[in-house]
Amino acid sequence: MKNTYSINQERAAFRFNQSKLIIVLIIGQFLLFSCGSLVKEIDPSFLPETDSKLVVACFISPQDTVLAAKVTETRPFFGTAGAGNIKDDITNAIVNLSDGSKTIQLIYNAKLGYYSALPATLPISAGKTYNITVSTPDGRKVNATSTVPNSIAIKEVKIDSTQTTDNQQSVSKTKYTAKLIWQDVLGETNYYRGINIFETIIQYPDNYTTVKLPPFPPLVIDLRTIDDKNSDGKLLSLSRTFEANYSTISYQNSKIKLVKQFKIGLFQTDIHYYKYHSTLQKYLTSLTADNDSVREPIIDTLSEPFLLYTNINGGFGCFGAYNATWQEFKVK
Repeated sequence: MKNTYSINQERAAFRFNQSKLIIVLIIGQFLLFSCGSLVKEIDPSFLPETDSKLVVACFISPQDTVLAAKVTETRPFFGTAGAGNIKDDITNAIVNLSDGSKTIQLIYNAKLGYYSALPATLPISAGKTYNITVSTPDGRKVNATSTVPNSIAIKEVKIDSTQTTDNQQSVSKTKYTAKLIWQDVLGETNYYRGINIFETIIQYPDNYTTVKLPPFPPLVIDLRTIDDKNSDGKLLSLSRTFEANYSTISYQNSKIKLVKQFKIGLFQTDIHYYKYHSTLQKYLTSLTADNDSVREPIIDTLSEPFLLYTNINGGFGCFGAYNATWQEFKVK
């Protein structure tokens, strides 16, 4: 089986990855190709039929607050319903997760849109290998295996900031740079991801009677996914600069305090998590122009769709593992 598949067929899998990461304090972004131009140029009657495939996304870690898996299926790539589209969630699948000695079933939650179970029913531990199996009433069955890596300690986090004010709009602009530093383990092939969650919390005094302002949504900054190729045993780092803009008009009341904090996460991942997110990162980068604006993806009749890594035997998606270390900082 090839370890790549069309991003057109991965839509639901990555959308699930977003919701799963929210559960563990991470959120993401979802982008996809549109194959409309390809379908318009070629008469589908001249193309072979292709079967729909199961798409599974599941990422496990010892820090999980819930074990969760998203299951959907692809449409036939050349079909009247739209090329490469993902159908609705599959809600009647049997989803089993096993550590080799114990197997649990994840139950579909219609409100949340994924299959889930409590981590206490099958603890996720570093060094253990887990298997996921998904089967449907029509006889389709897919599976994948992943081994949970060890955690890695954060050696240092450096946070710098510069601030400017737009007097015309009364907007305070603060530009932050967060740098994550750690020591790579010598003699091993390792894979890493850095995450920076920036939160602004509005604190009110006791008996505050004025209407409260809506909370700021957290900013989640992906510091990238890397391996230690050509850097074995060395100090490694990931960093990114971002801007947080907030109107100052609403905060002239001296009783209101804004508390800003960073949550910096260092993930050591397995090879499947790494390859999946690396190919996803390349796709997202391909959509970003020099000015960081997202341009429309271009597909012509001679080019292939972008390919994402998959380790789901018999289907598409990813079953991966990671082990996270977090540090939290409050800033002025």
